[in-house]
Amino acid sequence: MTKKLAVVLLLAAVAFSASFVSAQTVDSGKFVLYKYQKKMGVENYSVKMSGDSLELNARFELSFIGGSFGLDTALTYDGDTLAPQRFVTKGKTSTRTTVDAAVTVAEQIATVRTSYGSTTEKVPGKFFTAFHPAPISVQNMLLRYWAKNGKPKDIPLLPGGTARIKYLGKTKVKRNGKTESLARYSIEGVMWGQEIVWVDKDLNLIALVAADAEMDRFEAIREGYGSNLKLFAEVAGKDSVKKLERLSKHISPIHSGSYAIIGAKLIGGKDFNTILDSVIVIRNGRFAAVGKRGKIKIPKGMKVFNASGKTILPGLFDMHAHATQPEWFPASLAAGITTMRDAANEIEFIVPVRDGEEKGSITVSPRLLLAGYIDSGPSSVGSMKAETEKEALEIVRTYRNAGFQQIKIYQSLREELIEVVTKEAHRLGMTVTGHIPRSINIYDAVDKGYDQVNHLGFVMRVMSPRVMKEGEKRNFDPDSDQAKAGFKFLKDSGLVVEPTMARAENSVKALDDDFIATEPGIEKAPFEFRALITSMGMPAEVAARRQRGGEFAKSVLKALHEAGVPLIVGTDLVVPGHTQFRELELFVEAGISPVDAIKSATIVPARAMKLDKKLGTIEVGKIADLVIVDGDPDSSISEIRKTKFVIKDGKMFESAPLWESVGFRP
Repeated sequence: MTKKLAVVLLLAAVAFSASFVSAQTVDSGKFVLYKYQKKMGVENYSVKMSGDSLELNARFELSFIGGSFGLDTALTYDGDTLAPQRFVTKGKTSTRTTVDAAVTVAEQIATVRTSYGSTTEKVPGKFFTAFHPAPISVQNMLLRYWAKNGKPKDIPLLPGGTARIKYLGKTKVKRNGKTESLARYSIEGVMWGQEIVWVDKDLNLIALVAADAEMDRFEAIREGYGSNLKLFAEVAGKDSVKKLERLSKHISPIHSGSYAIIGAKLIGGKDFNTILDSVIVIRNGRFAAVGKRGKIKIPKGMKVFNASGKTILPGLFDMHAHATQPEWFPASLAAGITTMRDAANEIEFIVPVRDGEEKGSITVSPRLLLAGYIDSGPSSVGSMKAETEKEALEIVRTYRNAGFQQIKIYQSLREELIEVVTKEAHRLGMTVTGHIPRSINIYDAVDKGYDQVNHLGFVMRVMSPRVMKEGEKRNFDPDSDQAKAGFKFLKDSGLVVEPTMARAENSVKALDDDFIATEPGIEKAPFEFRALITSMGMPAEVAARRQRGGEFAKSVLKALHEAGVPLIVGTDLVVPGHTQFRELELFVEAGISPVDAIKSATIVPARAMKLDKKLGTIEVGKIADLVIVDGDPDSSISEIRKTKFVIKDGKMFESAPLWESVGFRP
């Protein structure tokens, strides 16, 4: 095929485009960008002739939390083979991360430049170029390249990673009153995890549902197809369930039914006691006997798992997940997280996964507790926003009808709606967690009905007077009388605090900080995830100032703990599974004992969610959830990173296959 003919065919394929931008423009279009189904930006692109090649230029722009973040990308490719010749992407993502990468290919040699430096390498026979977060139009060209070049199983990517594309089926959509049938594919390896995309008969990408650079649930829909937003979200949710069901069939427990575990040090028995050389008998998903070897009789013929030299802990809780991709669930379970509170998500995604886990078709996931978010105003997060009492009540009832345990208030919720939300949630048997809206302080939040609060930053003001006099400065001394009175207020109120220390630590990294120094788990991540996370950061002078605040936060955390305020462990994204370990390390760095840190990830959240009669400790009658660690976290909390086995509902899994199923090394 000649280059001229390729251009003619391309013109035919995009005949629906509104108009030509110039005489040389052969394609142009616009994608509307959504986070949690709220419109947050656009991507405009055009394709022009560039000598004997074609050049795609895209501007991807999000407006998010008071800022606008843009990414400019140019892709030059061969008109016949669609093979990339030059790729440049520059700008900022919604994480305020600077992206600056380029790939130039000449005579089968690629020069690759990223923030990590420059390299040259021989290109494989078939390859493509993409770098996080890939613009939608570049992913469209990846699909076309894949189809043009024989639909290979794997497509090596530059600067790194491997793309895999799989056909999933057809979806009927509406456009201008007519029904269209779109082909649906999954793409893996561009961003971490599964992306679902839809294309028309000419391989024009119509919609994409996945996670964005911030790992929020994300949709991109070609202009003119926006009325199908809910449909795309629902279908993508079902595809996520199917992937998890496939993994559940592939990764089988190594023990289930009735068996015994012997020889381990057990932390977290009845009254959270420690038992050396323990025996645990599991029968039908419950703990049937727990005690010291010699005092517990193992039934004759029962299978026995020898855990000598290891430590056993109750199954862990992650109380601040945003599992926006199916891969988060196996990764969390691999880390010993057997119960996960998802603290804001799309109903179309998280409810089907929760239902699959509850009915048993999905076994490679923690059990899920759901907190539905609510917000107000133009700066609101997501589409579940209320401006009136009626809307607020409808949202709370929608979540309750979907089986949610909690409501999560975001920080833009109108002040007059806060008590409307908390009272209705409590009436329906739900609890309330969340951010503290800007119009109130933490004292007001407790008075208005909060049961829990997310993020330590919202707790800081409790160290200052509740009502400030004109000109009075805030006091942030955890040893002051005002602070102690504030901590006592929180304890007496029963408020539960989830500090998300690891997330805060990650948010104040300098661009040149060694991410591995605080989170070695990132070395085990696949390229596309590792590149995304390790490129985050801010200028060194800004980071240094904010990192001093991080050290201060540890003193506040310790003071809260010593005052008796319940603390619970939550990750709020960052590195799947591994951030749970980092959060526990930070609790201990703050001066909290390893056992008390472990309590904050087990029995304390179980009590907070009113599940302590079923979960949180290893004792007779409770659900058989536990973690087997090849080390002793009581001596060094970092030993918890050596989690080797996890048991949920009595089913024992090796961690390694769970990690490997989502692209991580064990």
